[in-house]
Amino acid sequence: MTSSSRGRVELQQSAVNVLQLPILIAVALLAVVIRQLFVHRPSATVLGVCAAAAALDIVLAMYFLRIIGSTLVVTADDITFTRRRRGKGRASQQVIQRTADSTLSFRVAANGPIGSDHTGYVLKLRDNATGKEVYAGAFGRRKVQQACESQGWPFS
Repeated sequence: MTSSSRGRVELQQSAVNVLQLPILIAVALLAVVIRQLFVHRPSATVLGVCAAAAALDIVLAMYFLRIIGSTLVVTADDITFTRRRRGKGRASQQVIQRTADSTLSFRVAANGPIGSDHTGYVLKLRDNATGKEVYAGAFGRRKVQQACESQGWPFS
């Protein structure tokens, strides 16, 4: 979702992005249930475990929708990424402040030991003049670039 007002563009993390893990779990559970019903003789134990896991998956999805969400706010002077955490946790922010020679670029950063099976990669927006970066992966490269360019931020 995108909202725009004079001198400000706000990108919000989509619900589909927040729900990627619960959706993956649901698909895996559905595959197990279909296999039980159509390939093997149905096992009450397996179906019971899947039902319990599905209930926990629904709780996880509701938790993610309520607690987690991120925004990227772009103005002519700064770009602010905020990871919202309602409740006890404080929202964390990453900020790029514009300088006279600011130019932006995208960078893919490793999130973990490089070469490990457990390494994830995230999209970062970088100010080449200051070296400051903000997370951009939840919003998509095209939308982030359009938002920045609409506020006069140049890309290299």
